[in-house]
Amino acid sequence: MRRLLLDDIQPGMYLSRPLIAPDGTVLLHEGIEMKDRYIQYLRKQGITYLYVEEPQTRDIIVEDVIGPELRQEAVQTALEAVNDFHVGQGIKLGKVKAIVADMIEQLAQKPENMIHFIDIRRKEDYLFSHAVNTCILSVMTGISMGYDGNQLEELGLAAMLHDVGKIKFPYKLAKKNPGHLTLKEKGEYREHPSYTLEILRKDSTISANVVNACFQHHERWDGSGYPLGIKGGAISEYAQIISIADVYDRLTAGTPYRRPTPVYYAVAILNKAAGQYFNPAIVEKFNENIALYPIGTTVRLNNNQTAVILDVDKNCKTTPIVRIVSGEDRTKVNQLLELDLRKNPQLFIVDFEEITTS
Repeated sequence: MRRLLLDDIQPGMYLSRPLIAPDGTVLLHEGIEMKDRYIQYLRKQGITYLYVEEPQTRDIIVEDVIGPELRQEAVQTALEAVNDFHVGQGIKLGKVKAIVADMIEQLAQKPENMIHFIDIRRKEDYLFSHAVNTCILSVMTGISMGYDGNQLEELGLAAMLHDVGKIKFPYKLAKKNPGHLTLKEKGEYREHPSYTLEILRKDSTISANVVNACFQHHERWDGSGYPLGIKGGAISEYAQIISIADVYDRLTAGTPYRRPTPVYYAVAILNKAAGQYFNPAIVEKFNENIALYPIGTTVRLNNNQTAVILDVDKNCKTTPIVRIVSGEDRTKVNQLLELDLRKNPQLFIVDFEEITTS
């Protein structure tokens, strides 16, 4: 299994993970041979990358930190919450809480796990998948910070609901590229934490901790955020965690209008923002759960060879085990070579190489 940008997918490759809509509809089955018409279809859907199978990487497995069935159920729950709101039924909080509890249970079973798998999402599914990923990232951070069960449940629920106010956006605003918003539209966009506050306050069973976390997730450590402009310890700690998870997921998964940022660079962006936009102590805890070079990712070494990540030690993140798939001249190698970069200090990763070899 190998993760490639959609622009680098070639006819004849095979899909190694199914593409499933939030409602459970299978759009493309696992193992299907990619054809030009499928690639064009995925491009129209806003898909930016895929996990594909090819002879050189067929045995590489990229594991998710939660089971595929649970992830699908979580995304579907987020979709149903939005649909229920639109028909005036209100959010079925019990189901959301149950899904959050299930995710916490799975994540707590293996606290040593790191994030390798990055979910595949269509542009119209972005809000739902983003909610689930933000929840996963936030809960993993909470576990690293020593949170108890009640704290994890509150944090996870807040992360799932942090953007719920966006469902009140007019259709035109919801679908528009954020980089092309008018001043008036930017002002309206910044109202979504207030919309979230309005929605959540209607349910007396939602704790003040959860409500405040959702309302404050765009606040920044130095006071430059919104809607209140508060800073430092005045910001809910849950919100401090969610703000980091929110930004990281938007960077690495991409958005309907921007290609994904490689994990290594996304982490560098967070580290640079630590102390300015984010609590540096929480950024450090967040980073513990991130594989800088996720399994299945293609990288370029300092000798110009191309390699795919095979395994990563949580204590040695910058020196993973790799498989050489192309030589210095960028042609495929006849015999695959696996190297542990911890034992080969003369070799090191210089960049991500999300391009197929010839």
